[in-house]
Amino acid sequence: MKRGKILFSSSFLYLTFPQFKALIPELGEFKHILLNVNEPDNYIVDNKYVIEKNATQIFDYYIKLKPKKKFQFDSFKSHLYYKKILTEYLYKINPDAIISGSDMSLSDRVMFSWCKKKNIPFFVLQPSFIDGFPEKYGLKQISLYVIVNRILNLPVYKKQRYYGNESQKSYLFLWSQYFVKNPKRKNLFVLGNPAFDKLFKHFSNERKLKDTILICTEGFPPHIFGNQIINKVNKIILKAVVSKPEITFYIKAHPREPRKRYTNLFPKNNFPNVEVVRNEDLYELFKLSDVQISVASFTSFEAVAMGLPIIMIRPDNIKVIDHFKKEIEIRATNEREIVDAINLCLSDVYWSEFLEKREKFLKKMLYYTDGQSSKRIANAIKQIILKNESS
Repeated sequence: MKRGKILFSSSFLYLTFPQFKALIPELGEFKHILLNVNEPDNYIVDNKYVIEKNATQIFDYYIKLKPKKKFQFDSFKSHLYYKKILTEYLYKINPDAIISGSDMSLSDRVMFSWCKKKNIPFFVLQPSFIDGFPEKYGLKQISLYVIVNRILNLPVYKKQRYYGNESQKSYLFLWSQYFVKNPKRKNLFVLGNPAFDKLFKHFSNERKLKDTILICTEGFPPHIFGNQIINKVNKIILKAVVSKPEITFYIKAHPREPRKRYTNLFPKNNFPNVEVVRNEDLYELFKLSDVQISVASFTSFEAVAMGLPIIMIRPDNIKVIDHFKKEIEIRATNEREIVDAINLCLSDVYWSEFLEKREKFLKKMLYYTDGQSSKRIANAIKQIILKNESS
């Protein structure tokens, strides 16, 4: 096979970057290009989270797309101009394939449309729990989708509520059968999560407590849960920190949140056992920790793969998209329960129970836990590209 080019899209990059990083060594026949997009409406969250520090080390080429021309009071012109610039880039790069974590952002829709025109494969890697749930919008949103996306050929609007996979013509890679919504869909592959290969290699049935707990925040805007719920979550975290002064708490801010939000809540002078971080490598923080805490974060799934017991904070039993379903986590709904949950997670008795639950949970959610998903997915990608070139 000739040394071709694969273009990696920066959609959900804080989620897909670990997958890209795992796949690239298995795709050595290709040059690897990361396209960092800066869309008019900033659909893609905080790509600086990993790009500036790591992109040039991992990828052969790093292209930052930021159109100079702006139409401040004309969104339609801005989107048209962005589409034009991105399309010109694609013809200039002329990749053999494009890999992304979605086909639903403006940039991904433009790239997917270009791929269809050029008969080039477009691959969607399931980025997290966001796998394209078929929850449809109402008539207004669907009408906008038809008029703007289909008739005017400007791919701005979504036709479903969740980002992930919308088209049936892309090549979709899911982690397990659990996430398959349409078994009859063509070009569907269930091959595991390449990012988790590294986590499984670090897993051990034995543990030595390090007196460290990792808290991963969600970054939910106030309009989703309301300030009252967010304040309750923060009070529960505060209770954990105050009740366990002997334990170091790492609070990792979500990529869409400023680190200052938590340094203000937990000033170092008052909370010497708290370290607020944001851009530090998540997997390295897992290695330092005994337990991981979140509300409903995908990072908790990663923590389980690494071998960390997890605690879910759910004040007032708030409803979120829940893939854990009390199968693997301990839940804390108030300040008293968080302390009990931490004590339980640190106990030897619960460790044995957790190991049994972990094996069953991962078998359902990932299917492959052998650390070879990167090879499987890379081989499938290479075969599809080769077949496409031969046709």
